[in-house]
Amino acid sequence: MKSLRIGILSICYCLLLWVLFLTIVRFENGVKETWFTVVTKRIVARKSHVPLEMCMLGIYKPELPWSFGPVRAMEDTLGLKFTLVSFYQAWGSAAEHVFQPVVMDAVVGNGKVPVVTWEPWVSGFEREELKPMPEREWRCLRDIADGVYDFHVIEWAKAAVTWGKPFFLRFAHEMTNDQYPWGPGNGNTPDDYKQAWWHVKAVFDSVGATNVIWVWCPYGNGILDYYPGGESVDWVAMDIFNYGEILFGENERRWMSFDELASPLYREMLPLQKPIMLAEVGCSDIGGSREVWYREMLSQIEKKFTSIKAIVLFENPSDKTSGQWNIDWSIAHDKEIITAMQSILERKYFTYIESYGTKLSTH
Repeated sequence: MKSLRIGILSICYCLLLWVLFLTIVRFENGVKETWFTVVTKRIVARKSHVPLEMCMLGIYKPELPWSFGPVRAMEDTLGLKFTLVSFYQAWGSAAEHVFQPVVMDAVVGNGKVPVVTWEPWVSGFEREELKPMPEREWRCLRDIADGVYDFHVIEWAKAAVTWGKPFFLRFAHEMTNDQYPWGPGNGNTPDDYKQAWWHVKAVFDSVGATNVIWVWCPYGNGILDYYPGGESVDWVAMDIFNYGEILFGENERRWMSFDELASPLYREMLPLQKPIMLAEVGCSDIGGSREVWYREMLSQIEKKFTSIKAIVLFENPSDKTSGQWNIDWSIAHDKEIITAMQSILERKYFTYIESYGTKLSTH
């Protein structure tokens, strides 16, 4: 009997220790969540600040945001600083896929505001509970809307809140482009896209990510079926590239001006009454004069496309995203283009907004 009592007491003692352990763990998690909810999310605040009679310049370069030397050299040549710095981050399980406060701090430390293109490459996750590849990519936006990837979205959003400074987030850009798994080529519908956007936005809102400026960026024309609505979008954006003779057959028109490429989409976006970002822009060197193209672009934005309030130059010297071609979109090495741009920039319509991140937080 004595040994039985000792055995029962031992079991009770172990159960008590287990309950105590669970209580401590739950208490710690509760404290962390309460701190996040009550303190961190209340620290972060943001209201839009859009230049009225001016337009900001931004830049994407492959070495950004790890090296700013080439950007500073380009700024010195142009005689104008860039307000925005663009870079891309995919979804996935690797360390490079989590929110990067060090990278974001590097952008802010150089007097810029980050523009993060957040790409839902669902193939990047290594989790057994997810669908196998390539099935996982089929209508992946519907799974995002259903919360399948909330484990990633929630943690990324919380880290964004903890970082606390304003930044632009271009989520699932070019959703009308078949080259991306979140495009229509994988069965994604306009409703799938809007449901995914609303869900991701709701997750960010639920953790207090008011420092995020939401940028909706379609591709091509006939895009309004994909628009998730003004209440969940802060800026709208377009990507404009003149491929020249690279992508077209012998009997098709090849070289297209900025006006020809941008006007149809611009007309669709104007009724949305949102500031417009030219989130990617570039011109190839095959089929016409790049110098004229860039000069006309800046002049037309100043005089005709006045709702465009930010331009991000796509300064990529080796772009292979179009397939077999390796396209050089960069302009820093082209003295004629730089000279042509300088003549427009001297008119002061295009501007650098000093401490723009602070203005986004306080206005």
